[in-house]
Amino acid sequence: MAENLQCYAIDDLMNRVFEMSKGRLQMRLLGTNVQVARFMPPQAAGEGDMSFLTNAAYAEAMKASKASLLILREQDVPALFGEQVPERSILVCDNPYAFFAFASQILFHVKEPAGIHPRAFVEEGAEVDPTATIEALAVVKAGAKIGARTVVKSGAVVGNRVTVGSDCILYSNCVLERDSVVGNRCIFQPGCVIGGDGFGFAPFKGEWVKIPQLGRVVIGDDVEIGANTTIDRGALEDTVIGNGTKLDNQIQLGHNDRVGEHVVMAACVGIAGSTSVGDHCMIGGAAMINGHIDIPAGSAVGPATAITGWGKESVQKTGFFPAMEGRDFQLASAMVTRLPAMRKEVKALVRRVEELESIIRSAEE
Repeated sequence: MAENLQCYAIDDLMNRVFEMSKGRLQMRLLGTNVQVARFMPPQAAGEGDMSFLTNAAYAEAMKASKASLLILREQDVPALFGEQVPERSILVCDNPYAFFAFASQILFHVKEPAGIHPRAFVEEGAEVDPTATIEALAVVKAGAKIGARTVVKSGAVVGNRVTVGSDCILYSNCVLERDSVVGNRCIFQPGCVIGGDGFGFAPFKGEWVKIPQLGRVVIGDDVEIGANTTIDRGALEDTVIGNGTKLDNQIQLGHNDRVGEHVVMAACVGIAGSTSVGDHCMIGGAAMINGHIDIPAGSAVGPATAITGWGKESVQKTGFFPAMEGRDFQLASAMVTRLPAMRKEVKALVRRVEELESIIRSAEE
């Protein structure tokens, strides 16, 4: 086991994970109450390490592992060891991967010293909780409120009248523009921009006239925003991100978008303005979604998929060309350009066949 790692008794770690999961993760310990400090792959684990099994390909490595604690599903214990459970510590858990996620937050939590750095810029009228951390060169503008134990890293900017809840982390160079509202336990990765102006312009005699963006961005609890992701403020109403939603890097959300709870989006997704994404949706990387669309809860959009409309049903939609050799792709593209003309030809042929069938039936009668 590596040095300088903090050890935890597994029963204490289990209790804390149970609390973090709000009692939804079911666990029981077989064997002794060992001391653990980190997770390692089964083939590399040793004393003080934990290994968990989610992929059957690692079953043999798990059986031979020297880890102090094995984390397995109920059905995996007899599958690995038969009826005779070995004399070693095993945590039986209904979701080992979720245990890994919760426990890692405990094992590798870095506590920042509270207070405002002398080289931070906190304007008069800003409210910073005494337990919060404002690092050097961070900016907190007038009217902003920073909650308990929230950390604002160097170079981050919290705009006028922004409200940030407790236990949040604003990493370097992220920006929360004026009047944005953020819940508790949110994470903003470096470079993300929350509450910039939406893309609103009115056409006027060959020119584009800017429309002031008067809404806010409102973000719920337990939301994570990836690096360089941008979420535009609403034009008149608010742009809203629901509780538990996770956004990857370099995503663009337009003004007045409404994203539900526990939605996940992979990198480079773009969603135009005034689109609604329901709870528990999954959006694949580089998907492009048009504006003014309502995507029902539980739907899924595949990677690199263009969405121009949606029905009322919760479904999975995927549409893109798989990679081909250059010549094959050129031929396929040429066929696609011919589809409108081919459609007309097919409709004409259908009409002609129907006419011929009618003539034949008349002759037979």
